[in-house]
Amino acid sequence: MALRLFSRSVSSAHLYRSQVKLNPIVLRSYSAAASATNASLQNTTTKSDSATTTKTTTENEEKKTELEATEENAEKETIKKETKEHGYEFGAHHWNLERASAVALIPMFSTSLIYGAHPISDGLLGVVLPYHIYMGFDSCITDYIPKRVYPRLHRASNWANAVSTNLVMWGCYEFNTNDIGITEFMQRLFAA
Repeated sequence: MALRLFSRSVSSAHLYRSQVKLNPIVLRSYSAAASATNASLQNTTTKSDSATTTKTTTENEEKKTELEATEENAEKETIKKETKEHGYEFGAHHWNLERASAVALIPMFSTSLIYGAHPISDGLLGVVLPYHIYMGFDSCITDYIPKRVYPRLHRASNWANAVSTNLVMWGCYEFNTNDIGITEFMQRLFAA
């Protein structure tokens, strides 16, 4: 029964097509120029008097300028300040550097524990280990303090991470050159 009612309304729709003009919202143009030209075309076809057409064209021009002004204000409000985002290349290099530092630490630790203290292994450990820790904290900051939610805190934590990593690298350099070194310190720590 419902199918018959639907088929009747669809089949009889062609009879009323010339009388009913459908202008769906989806098909309407949102630009001021297109709506003004469409309105002027409709006004000129519906009204034949020249005086009324001049009035409608002046009204359309006023509406057009108002729409342009509101569109400019809307564009200014909706346009956000562009921020430099890191692209795919940065993410790929970031991941590769993180994995490389993790893989490089394995032979560095094993070499230092097997052969003992050496200035080159201590120097490499003093750079690669803080860098690996820096990358780990950077991932935590990116995940748990997102820039779009906490822009100031995100920036402050990135700065704190970078400054502390540089201080740790400087401390490792001082410890390796002026004291016993990282490897000897670890051996004495576990021997005690």
